[in-house]
Amino acid sequence: MSFLSSIGTSLPKYKYTQTQLLAYMQAMYRFEPREAQKLALMYGRSGIEHRYSTLSDFGLNQEVNNFFEDQKEVSVSKRMEMFFKHAPELAATAALQAMQKEPITHLITVSCTGMAAPGLDIMLIKALQLSPETPRTSVNFMGCYAVFHALKMADAICNSTPYARVLLVSVELCTLHFNQAQTTDLIAANLLFGDGASACIISSDQPKIPYLKLSSFYSLIIPKGNADMAWHIHEDGFLMTLSAYIPQLIEEGIGPILESALAKQGTKKESIQHWAFHPGGRKIVDNIAKALNNNANISASYEVLREVGNLSSATLLFVLKKILERENYTSDQPVFSAGFGPGLTVETCLFNV
Repeated sequence: MSFLSSIGTSLPKYKYTQTQLLAYMQAMYRFEPREAQKLALMYGRSGIEHRYSTLSDFGLNQEVNNFFEDQKEVSVSKRMEMFFKHAPELAATAALQAMQKEPITHLITVSCTGMAAPGLDIMLIKALQLSPETPRTSVNFMGCYAVFHALKMADAICNSTPYARVLLVSVELCTLHFNQAQTTDLIAANLLFGDGASACIISSDQPKIPYLKLSSFYSLIIPKGNADMAWHIHEDGFLMTLSAYIPQLIEEGIGPILESALAKQGTKKESIQHWAFHPGGRKIVDNIAKALNNNANISASYEVLREVGNLSSATLLFVLKKILERENYTSDQPVFSAGFGPGLTVETCLFNV
């Protein structure tokens, strides 16, 4: 048995309204008036008010715009250099919030927007002053659902190691992968994603503070969505494929997925008191609500989307933190969470059952 508690989050210093980001994108794309109007409609319907970035570039009147300063795409090596300039500090800030000065037995790091060896795991061992003997592992390049794999690893550690206290840290700097190509997929990605980090503790002992008991996991690949969501490394950066068909695929599949995941625990949809869906985009959350007949409380997902946008793998812990901090939350209330990513893959976790 394992328990998730003590969630920490951190955001970079540059905060942009969706209106500011729209102005930047219109200037970069140099659209004709009709296309610029279409883009404005997309941003206005995104359900996002603010996003954060480690870069100052996205403010048109910033004194320093030195990363995307010309019409050439930034190389992968420069993007990775910038990732490791900013990501460790952002990740450490979230981790320190989660740790609360208590000892750590294991470390799991998660990211799909930056990779190197030695990487984030070793950097955090040093930054957090953890023992160099701390067992560690990393989940990389799996996309928005990657944190579910980290939770599975942490759960396995806790179920096999007495007194385990696993630190899970996810950090994503999505805005480093801004790409100027005027494709529908990249325009959609540039509309959704922001930067941020989150961390939590998974322990084998029941915490004294509000917690989520990890009950079961369920995973499904939807083959016909294989080409609709993808993440590839290219000379011009990490390129996202993000089809407009994804929300429909999720709407069609969420019902059977829920039934299968809940059946594993012998529980029913009506028993779930809190829902924590990865807010991949406004249409995705809307279609999930529609599939649940608008009877489920998925407000935490809408709130996170509005406040920070899509932070890839770091987003789910922001949503779960909202739930843990609700006045009416108690640690015996069933919680269902789900995330979506390349494949098209759906990962779920059921808590408190």
